Amino acid sequence: METNRKRIRRDFAPLNVAVAIACDTAYSPLMQVYNGSDGEFEPNRLLSPTIIRPIITAYAADGSWPHPSANSQLAEMKWFVNGKEITTLSSWSGLYEIDTVGSTRGSISVLKNLLPNSEVSLHFEARLVDNRLGVTLPIKTDPVVLSTVDQAEDTYGMSIGESRNIRYNPLIDLLDLHEYKVAHGIASSESGAYDGNQYIRTIPVEMYAGESRMTSGYTVKVYRITDINTQVEITSSDYEFISIAPSQIVIDLRLIEKADYLIKGFVNGKEQAKCQFSVKRVRPAFRCSPTNESSILPMQTERYDEVLVESEGRNIPCPGRALKITWFTDTATKTNVQHNEGDTTLFDLRKAGVKDEYPDDWADVYVKATHKDVHCIASDGSDIYTDESGNILIFN
Repeated sequence: METNRKRIRRDFAPLNVAVAIACDTAYSPLMQVYNGSDGEFEPNRLLSPTIIRPIITAYAADGSWPHPSANSQLAEMKWFVNGKEITTLSSWSGLYEIDTVGSTRGSISVLKNLLPNSEVSLHFEARLVDNRLGVTLPIKTDPVVLSTVDQAEDTYGMSIGESRNIRYNPLIDLLDLHEYKVAHGIASSESGAYDGNQYIRTIPVEMYAGESRMTSGYTVKVYRITDINTQVEITSSDYEFISIAPSQIVIDLRLIEKADYLIKGFVNGKEQAKCQFSVKRVRPAFRCSPTNESSILPMQTERYDEVLVESEGRNIPCPGRALKITWFTDTATKTNVQHNEGDTTLFDLRKAGVKDEYPDDWADVYVKATHKDVHCIASDGSDIYTDESGNILIFN
């Protein structure tokens, strides 16, 4: 006699997917120049296409996904121009090609020369096929801007003395660490470390007229890019910006999760140059371990412990400033008992359920930890809280 049949399947971990976008042609960048005197474009995209590649990477915690590069698994690929699918735009017919093979699958080759002093926004959407689970995942990139400037009219340029892709990791911020130590009486000096990872980030701005750097006669404004075609000017109520001046912009990275910004330079009230940059808070993997391995003494009612946090090969001092660390215990009589939060703990052994005699005289001590969110402005909903010097208070 044959038994009832039971179907079993492999159990795969879900995919973790990261999406980025890049211009692969340094010789044919996103911006081109039109020379009105001879009617030529530089570069001429009909001869040297601009290639924009979506970068799709994926991994599974159980190692079942074969390769980090996932472009070859894309399906239902679509490019959009100013929010409209490119295949529906007659003005783009025959002026683009989409790669369908291998690690560059999804890349678009742009052969279109834009009109002088014009720009368009492109972004990519697709589905990532996960054959392990029989599902597809939605993919959407950030937009990039193609533009053409008229050399005869616009001889201005702008550059910034900072990465255009700023990444902030609070775990390695030595300035934040030092200020934390001063606030808690661990250190006395008011000066902190500025090693390139600090939350106060100064972005030098340079404006050029031709090849000459301007020292006056221009102003700058900063805009937050909120959508493909939407830019909102930064004002005094955008507290992540400490100051905006023609020569530099100072921002507080603690208040930013992920944002794209556009700096515009104006001469005589007319926009003449611009430069884009982005900010993203990163949350690297970490490992926590309680450090007190001593036994519980007779008649002891409280226990002290400290947590050791390691991330990317380094010990993280004062990790409670960036991580929410909550202490727990399991005993013979109680499990998952929550105590307090922070780098250190002093908890009541009786609350934990530790008894005086065998076999109930033990406790397992452990922590649960997550990255803290970005800082927020301290407010009651209408009034902003400040210290005695008028500095705005923030917390996370």
